[in-house]
Amino acid sequence: MMKKLLFSFIGIIMLSAQIFAQQIITGKVSSADGPIPGVSIRVKGSSTVSQTNNTGNYSIKASKTDVLVFSYVGYKTIERAIGANTAINVTLISDASNLNEVVVTAYGIDRDVKSLGYSTPKVSGAEVAETQRNDFFGGLQGRVPGLSINSTNGNPGASAQIVLRGFVSISGDNNALIVVDGVPINNSTLNQTRELVSGAANRDQDYSNRGMDINPNDIESYVIMKGPEATALYGSAGASGAILITTKKGKAGRGSINYSNSFRVEQLNKFPEIQTKYNTGVSNGVYDGGSSNFFGPAFLPNTPLYDNIHNFFETGFTQKHNLSFEGGTDKFSYRWSNEYTDSKGTIPTTSYTRISSRVTAVGTISPVLKLTTTFNYINSNNDKANKGANGSLLQLMRFSSAYNVQDYQDANGNRLLHLASIYSEFDNPLWDVVKNVNNDKVNRLIANTNIELTPLKWLRINGIIGADIANTKGLSVYHAQSYRGSGSAAAPTGGAVMTYDQLAKVFNGSLTASAKHKFGDFNNTYVIGATFNDYNSTTDSQRGTNMYDPNFYSINNTLPTTQRTLTYVNRYRTVGAFAQAILGYKTLLYLTLSGRVDGASRLMPNNPYFAYPSASLAFNFTDLASVKTAMPWLDNGKLRASYALTGKEPWREYSTGTNYEAKRFTGGGYAYSYYGGNPNLKPEVSENFEIGTEMQFLKNRIGLDFNYYNLLSKDQIINPRLSYGTGFVLEMMNGGTVRNRGIEVQLTGNPIKGKDFSWNTTLNFTRNRGVVLSLANELPELYESDTWVVGDIRSAVHPGYSTGAISGTRFARNDRGDILINPSSGLPSVTDTQFYPIGDRNPKFTLGFVNRFSYKGFNLSFLWDFRYGGDVVNGTEYASYIKGISVKTLDREVPRIITGVLNDGLQNTANPTVNTISVTPYYASNYYSLNVAPEMFVEKNINTLRLRDVTLAYDFPPSLVKRIGFIQSFGAFFTVTDSILITNYSGGDPESNSNSPGVGGIGGYGIDYGNVGKPIGFNVGFRVKL
Repeated sequence: MMKKLLFSFIGIIMLSAQIFAQQIITGKVSSADGPIPGVSIRVKGSSTVSQTNNTGNYSIKASKTDVLVFSYVGYKTIERAIGANTAINVTLISDASNLNEVVVTAYGIDRDVKSLGYSTPKVSGAEVAETQRNDFFGGLQGRVPGLSINSTNGNPGASAQIVLRGFVSISGDNNALIVVDGVPINNSTLNQTRELVSGAANRDQDYSNRGMDINPNDIESYVIMKGPEATALYGSAGASGAILITTKKGKAGRGSINYSNSFRVEQLNKFPEIQTKYNTGVSNGVYDGGSSNFFGPAFLPNTPLYDNIHNFFETGFTQKHNLSFEGGTDKFSYRWSNEYTDSKGTIPTTSYTRISSRVTAVGTISPVLKLTTTFNYINSNNDKANKGANGSLLQLMRFSSAYNVQDYQDANGNRLLHLASIYSEFDNPLWDVVKNVNNDKVNRLIANTNIELTPLKWLRINGIIGADIANTKGLSVYHAQSYRGSGSAAAPTGGAVMTYDQLAKVFNGSLTASAKHKFGDFNNTYVIGATFNDYNSTTDSQRGTNMYDPNFYSINNTLPTTQRTLTYVNRYRTVGAFAQAILGYKTLLYLTLSGRVDGASRLMPNNPYFAYPSASLAFNFTDLASVKTAMPWLDNGKLRASYALTGKEPWREYSTGTNYEAKRFTGGGYAYSYYGGNPNLKPEVSENFEIGTEMQFLKNRIGLDFNYYNLLSKDQIINPRLSYGTGFVLEMMNGGTVRNRGIEVQLTGNPIKGKDFSWNTTLNFTRNRGVVLSLANELPELYESDTWVVGDIRSAVHPGYSTGAISGTRFARNDRGDILINPSSGLPSVTDTQFYPIGDRNPKFTLGFVNRFSYKGFNLSFLWDFRYGGDVVNGTEYASYIKGISVKTLDREVPRIITGVLNDGLQNTANPTVNTISVTPYYASNYYSLNVAPEMFVEKNINTLRLRDVTLAYDFPPSLVKRIGFIQSFGAFFTVTDSILITNYSGGDPESNSNSPGVGGIGGYGIDYGNVGKPIGFNVGFRVKL
C-alpha cells in the first residue's frame, strides 16, 4: 500500500513538473507578402491549438520539448522545435499544389472553385458581424455585386427584401432562398391581408421576415449563388438565387470561452422640412381648429411654436452580448453559443429583443462515418409602431406647431384633445405609441442533422434532415379613446383587440450520393440526390371591440357580438430528384451537366411535375503551359459560361381549384373564395445565360470577377382582376414575360502588403436592366393594390417598361401634351383617370466600395455604398403638400399663372388659347388639391452616397495579453453605421419601402410614405477569448 502511495506521489510530482514547465510561446507568421491571419498552430501530438490574429501574431502554451506545427491553406506545413525559445517567428512558403479553393454549393456539396462555371462570391461572417447590425441583411449590402437589400425602415425588427439580379417575378416572391448548413430555412413574412381576420392591406404594419432570427455572430461565411445554374439543384425554391450560410463549428484543441459585447446609441438626423408660418384652416386664411389642413392665417408674432418632430424622436440604445464555449478533439468537437440583443428604437416604446442559444456537435464516429447535429433556439419580442398613413411621422405633421405633442394626456390618463371629440381628431403620436399596442413574440427552433458516410474512397453519401418550427403570437390594441379604436359618435367601438397565433412548421430533407472517378488526365464526379420540402402553417386570429377594461388585453375582454375569428391554413409540399455530372480534364477544363425534376402540390392535379436542365463550362486557361510562359504576371485566369432553366411554383396556395374559405365573422361559415381557380396553371420558367471571367494578377494582389447575364422569365404567374360577372375578383394565370440582363464586376486589390501594414480593397459594380416584355391578355397595367398608399400612385408593371415602374395619373392634356386649364378657375380642369408609367425605381447602377487597413494591432474598415439613378416616390411630400404643411406652400400669397391651355374647345386646334388667368393659392380653396398630380411627387434620377459601416478595432499584442495567463486574446472596437448620407432626394431617406416583403412582386420599395429612415449608430465594445 505504501509503495503504491509512494509511486503515485512521485507520478504527481513528475506530472506537476511537466505542467509547470509549460510556457507561453509567442511569435508572428508571415509570407513573402506580409503577415498571414488565420494560420493554425498546433502542438504536435496533442490537442493544443492556436491561430494567428489579423496581424499574424499568435500565442500558445507549450513546453520546451514540444514541436509546433504551422499550417495554412496554400502554403507548405512547417514544424519548429521550441527548445529554449519563447518567441518563434515563421515564414511560410507558397505551395502551388495546394492552392485550389473549395466552396460549399447546394446541399453541402464541396466544389473546387476551378470547376465552377458560374460566379460564387463569398463574404466572411466576421466582416458582416463587425458592422454590429442586428441582422445579417444590412451587413451584406454593398459587399456583393448583384445583391440588393431593400429595408422597410430604420425601426428595430424592420423587414427587408433580399433580391439577387433584379425582380424576376411580377407578382411572386423575389426573395433569395436562405440556406443554413445545407438546410433551407423559413424566411417568410406574414401577409395580413390573407392570413389575419382583419384582412387589412399590408401598409400600416411591418412584420419581420424570419431570416433576421439568425445571430450574425454564429455565421462563419456566406456564399452567394446568383444564377439559375448555381441554384439548379435547389429547384424552384432557388429560382430567385440563394444565400448559403455556413455556421461556426467547434475546433479541435484546447477548449476556449469567447465573449463579446456591443453598446450602441443611435439618432435620426434627417427629417422632412415643414412650414411653421401658417396655422390650421381649410382655405382663405380662415382659422379652423378642427382641421388638419394648414391653410389658415399666419401665426401671430411671438406665438410659441414647438418643434414636435425633433422633440418626439428619442435616442435609441442597443446592447448585444455573445458568449460561446468551444473545443474538442479530432474525433469530437462542440460549440455552444448564446446571444442576447436588446434594442430600443428612436420611436418611443419601440424595441426588439432577441435571445438565441445554439449548440453544434461534430463527431467522427468511425473512419467512414461523420455526424453533425445543430439545435438553435430563438426567442424574440418586437414592440412596433404603426407605419404609413397612421405612422408617427405623418401623425406629427398633422399637428399644429402651436401644440406641444408632449402633452398627450391629463393627470387621470385621459387623452388630451385639441378638438371637441375623440372621433374626429387623429391620435397624438405619443398617445398612439404609449396607449396603443403592436407586439409580436416568436419562439423558434431550428434543428438539423447531417450524416456523412464515406464507405469507399471514391464514394460519399450525405443525408441532411432539418426542422424549422416557429410559433408567432401577435397582439394589437387600440385604446378606447384613440382615433382608430373609438369608432364614431353614432357607433362608438370602445377600443379594439386583435390577436393572432401562427404555428409554422417546415421540414426539409435531402439524400445525395457523389462518386469520384479518375482515369488518366480525367477527373469526374457524379452526383445523384432526392429532396423534399414540407411547409405547414396555421394562423388563428381574432378581433373584437368594445373593451370592458381598457387595460386588459384579451379577446375575452371585448363584447362577444363584435368578435370575429379566422383560421388560415397554408400547406404545400415539393419533392425533387436531381443528377449532376462534373467532367474534368486535368485542372484545365470542366463541364458540368445537371438536371432536376420537381413535383409540386401547388400545381396539382394537372401539372405537378416539371423538369429543368442546366450546363456550365469552366476553362482555366492559365493552366496552359504556353499561357504561364507568355503571361507570368497572370496568376490565375478562367473563362466560364452557363445555361439553365428553372421553374417556380405558384406563390399562392390552393390556386388550381376554386375553393371555399372561412368568412371573417363569427358564424359566417364558408363561401367561395374571391380567387377563381385555374387547373391549367403551370410554373414560371426562367431561362438564363451567363458568361464571365475570373483573373488574379501580380501574385494575387489584384483580382477581377466579371459577369454578363441574360435571364428571360416566361409564363409569369400573375393575378389580374376579373369581370365581377365571373363571380370572382382575381384569378391566378400564366401570362407575361420579364427579361433581366446586366453586368456585374468585382475588383479586389491588395495595394499594400507589408510586414506591419496592409490595405485590402474591393469594388463591386452592378448594372441590371429589368423590363416587362408582355402581360397576359394584352393588359395595359398590372398593379399591386397594397402599394396604393397615397393618392393615385402605386407599384405596377406595364408592357415595355421597367420592372420597377411607378404607375400614376397625370394632368389632363391636349394632343400636344399641354395641361388643360379650366377657363373658370384657372386651375387644371380634370386629372386624367388612366394610370401611366410615371417613374422607374430601379437604379442605373450601384457601387459598393469596401476597404480594410491593418497596422500592427489596428484594423480600420469602411464601406461606401453608391446608388446612381432610379426614381423615388416622395409620398410624404405628397401628403404634406395637399395639407398645406409643406414648405413648397409658403408662397401661397404670391399670384401665379399655371402654364397650359384653356379647355375651351380650341385645345386641340392649331392655335389653342394660352392660359392667362392669375390665381392666388391663399384665396383658392382647392388650389393644392386640384393643381396636383402624382407625377409631381416622383423625384427623378435620385443619387445616393452612403457611408454604411466604419469600424476601428484594436487587438492587443500577445506579449501583453500573455501576462494574464488565462486570456488568449483581447480586442476592442468602435463602429459607426449609416453616418453619412449624401443625396439629391428632398425627403428623409430614399431607401424606403411602403409595404413589407409579404406583399410579393416588386412591392413598395422606393415609395416613401411616412418612412422613418436609418439612424446614425455609434457602437463600442470589446471581445475576449479565454
